[in-house]
Amino acid sequence: MKITIFRGTKEIGGTLIEIKSLNNRILIDAGYPLFLNGNPIDDTIAKMPYQKLLENGVLPSIKGLYKWEDADFDAVVISHAHIDHYGLIKYINPEIPIYMSEGTEKLIEITKLFIDRAYPEFNACRFKMYETFQIGDIVIKPYLMDHSAYDAAAFEIMADEKVIIYTGDFRGHGRKSVCLDSFIDNVSKNSNVLIIEGTMLGRLDEEVLTENDLEENIVNEVKYKDIPILFQSSSQNIDRIVSFYRAAIRTRKIFVVDVYTANVLYELNKLGNRIPYPSREYSNIKVFYPTRLTNKIFNSIGEKYAKRFSSFHISKEDLTNIQNNIIMMVRPSMQKDIEKCRLHDGIFIYSLWQGYRESLYQQKFEKYLSETGFTTRLLHTSGHASLDDIKKVIDTLEPNTVIPIHTLMPISFLEISKNVELLHDGISYEVN
Repeated sequence: MKITIFRGTKEIGGTLIEIKSLNNRILIDAGYPLFLNGNPIDDTIAKMPYQKLLENGVLPSIKGLYKWEDADFDAVVISHAHIDHYGLIKYINPEIPIYMSEGTEKLIEITKLFIDRAYPEFNACRFKMYETFQIGDIVIKPYLMDHSAYDAAAFEIMADEKVIIYTGDFRGHGRKSVCLDSFIDNVSKNSNVLIIEGTMLGRLDEEVLTENDLEENIVNEVKYKDIPILFQSSSQNIDRIVSFYRAAIRTRKIFVVDVYTANVLYELNKLGNRIPYPSREYSNIKVFYPTRLTNKIFNSIGEKYAKRFSSFHISKEDLTNIQNNIIMMVRPSMQKDIEKCRLHDGIFIYSLWQGYRESLYQQKFEKYLSETGFTTRLLHTSGHASLDDIKKVIDTLEPNTVIPIHTLMPISFLEISKNVELLHDGISYEVN
């Protein structure tokens, strides 16, 4: 087998890994980059024609992958629903099947519906965690992992009497930390290659809290305070939403989410899990309808996505009147709605990667909150593996070769294992 990492040997995000056996060729992940020329990528870049995206490197030169040329891949396999792992599927030749879990497919569908309607239909094939599936002579077994994306997977990939393990993005301090232990216990030991993420190796000074620790910190921050509590996190980071929801229950506050987040929770709950969503069963959750988003739902998305939560609607007037008893999820696009609710003199909890705060859009939003009396608190924990968890995986699995990916500090792996192979983007590696 041969491995070619087209992007990710020296950067976080935008992951693309080709695995080539004697007879077949697959791509693991098809990620949109987080950075371009060392700077956070601008949203306007994605609107450029594909020729320009090839020229500036957003689309790596990969023969036989894209829709403007003949297909020469047998499949694309997506590990999870973060755009830096699936964001290029809109450019992939529709003849190439794209494998993903049910949860990942649902999250991509919701994103397409609410956020990026430019995504075309694609040839989706589902896999189930822990059940092997086959693409030609390549056999793949997915493992559910603990990550800030719902239904994230690692893969054990077997062909030509060789074994490659790809961790995908993972951690061991979330609400599904047992998944990491299960992965370590059950995946093959002494594999030929372990491709492992190292996001946190460039941020070793960052405190790594468990989601339970984070929940406790939220409770301690807001209990006994009769003021509005606003928080910002990803609508698809289910662990984090659950942490804030549980904190609301424990402090006897009403938990408020916008109608987009409500739909994410609803759709994932319908897959057969216990994710809280606006319903009689979770009566403490109320749904806010931002004006611009609500108009978009009724005009182009579909009114059912709004009406399904009408029984749990909370109005601007209600928010004004009960603002001292809420924990409410917000984002910069909701600023005008928050103004009309006249929310003031509370706490704003930022629970995302700090790098996003560098955007002018975010800075404008936080400036407005500050001017209306909100004090900002930073309560966050990473969706990625700590140094200890990275060491734990490598030491327990004892692979013949360790290949770092999804990291700014690949050289740091040399201090963890003597079997590290530092690759370069676009250069093939023969699996021994």
